[in-house]
Amino acid sequence: MKKRINPYALRITAYYVLIAGLWIVFSDRLLALMVVDPDLQNELQTYKGLFFVSLTGLLLFWELTRSLNIRLHNEQQLLSSNNKLSALIEASPLAIITLDKDGRVMSWNPAAETMFGWKEYEVLGHINPIVPEDKVLEFRQLQAQVKKGGSVSGAEVKRQRKDGSLCEVSLSTAAVHNEQGEVTGFVSFIADITEQKQKEEQLRFLSLHDALTGIYNRTYFEQEMRRLESGRFPRVGMIVCDLDGLKLYNDSLGHDVGDSLLQAAAQIIKSCFRESDVVARIGGDEFAVLLPDTDLNAVKNACERIGKGMARYNEENGKLYLSMSIGFAVSDEPVKIAELFKEADNNMYAEKLHRNENVRNATTHILLKALTTRDFIGDGHGERMEDMVTDFAQSVKIPESRLDDIRMFARYHDIGKVGISESLLMKPEILGGGELEEVRRHSEIGHRIALSAPDIAHLAEWILKHHEWWDGSGYPLGLKGKDIPLECRLLAIVDAYDALTSKRPYRQPLSSEEAFRELREFAGRQFDPELVEAFIEMMQSRDCNKVPMKM
Repeated sequence: MKKRINPYALRITAYYVLIAGLWIVFSDRLLALMVVDPDLQNELQTYKGLFFVSLTGLLLFWELTRSLNIRLHNEQQLLSSNNKLSALIEASPLAIITLDKDGRVMSWNPAAETMFGWKEYEVLGHINPIVPEDKVLEFRQLQAQVKKGGSVSGAEVKRQRKDGSLCEVSLSTAAVHNEQGEVTGFVSFIADITEQKQKEEQLRFLSLHDALTGIYNRTYFEQEMRRLESGRFPRVGMIVCDLDGLKLYNDSLGHDVGDSLLQAAAQIIKSCFRESDVVARIGGDEFAVLLPDTDLNAVKNACERIGKGMARYNEENGKLYLSMSIGFAVSDEPVKIAELFKEADNNMYAEKLHRNENVRNATTHILLKALTTRDFIGDGHGERMEDMVTDFAQSVKIPESRLDDIRMFARYHDIGKVGISESLLMKPEILGGGELEEVRRHSEIGHRIALSAPDIAHLAEWILKHHEWWDGSGYPLGLKGKDIPLECRLLAIVDAYDALTSKRPYRQPLSSEEAFRELREFAGRQFDPELVEAFIEMMQSRDCNKVPMKM
């Protein structure tokens, strides 16, 4: 290519040629018109030359000065722009790297040092070190694309750090050209998107997995159902599992315990299947498994493995009881997966109905065991309460047909305490206002538990009202007098007597006579006054007849 002509030199030359030409043409004619004497004309010719040199010198000086000032101004602007660009590059959160046409590093900003670990002096003049060996071909293809006039903008690639670890980056690259338009290098802008990609992966995982258990969720399960329905497997198995008694655990021991049972159930189920099988939590307490390319015996064996896994869990975890109802179905020919699921679900509910009483009894036993470990009154409290309240009920002529319910009420009246913090129940000091309110919630918690457990559902009203006071200042409903069920009034007196005569963390037990005085003091306020006298008479009669009280 031809070199470009300097415009300043061209302008000065044009000025000189124009002025010289005009001077040559007009100066002699003007001199001849103005001066007739030939000697004087010759003398003036000398001065005419000096005038021409002076004039052209002044004009050249003015033009050169103006040109130099313009150039100096442009250079200052360029320097200012370069300083701003350097500041931007230095402060940029993006790694900005320039390479020559052979891939050697020409510049390396602080963000690149932070992102990749190499200092600028370590990489200048060296081949770009951030390209992993297995990505060199990809890197060259990108450079070739840019050389041909293409562009790379926001390409997501892997690059390596100084410590050898890989990071996900967003890469934008442009070519650098010289005055002749030839590619002399490349400039790349790089953003570290490792954290962003991890979050995207986490979101993808959460969109297809259950957050609590880590297994697949209903969305993924339904996708796989559709895939298998149009797939190559003629035989598909379906297993549906439902966690028994979850609501009872949530209402009594809290959702943390319920969540622990769900997690345990999920791990047991997952451990019983192949990687190709789809294990998912499809509802609050429901799990399902898709088994492609299977048969009836394999599905039955899988169900047996789940049962053995539950047995092992219950053996190793005495405080909780894990039980699941299981149903299954298998198709021997292409079938709609939705119909297969419905068949397995129906079979599961039939199984649940068949074994419901055993599950209920086991769960109720676990709750009673949890109550025993949380109640601050020592061993034997439940038995003493059952015996005393039954004897008391007999002494006030309650029919025999109601005694079994009253005995069961005495056993379960404080079942709501399983939902109260153990630290409060076992606290050695007298409870403060807020703490007392928390403990008082056990009546309402017990009411919910009873309603969830069919064996004691008929006791739910008594459990709710067993802390009501005769004068209406009790809780939670503020009932008064005979609006309080008789069974609750009986139990309140027996419970108070047993508490007064038993050792507490914050005081020693009272004698029977001291306890009687306390009961009489609160008669008409907390207790039915007639029943207080009847109870004291019964207990004194026991002592007179030397009937030992079970402790």
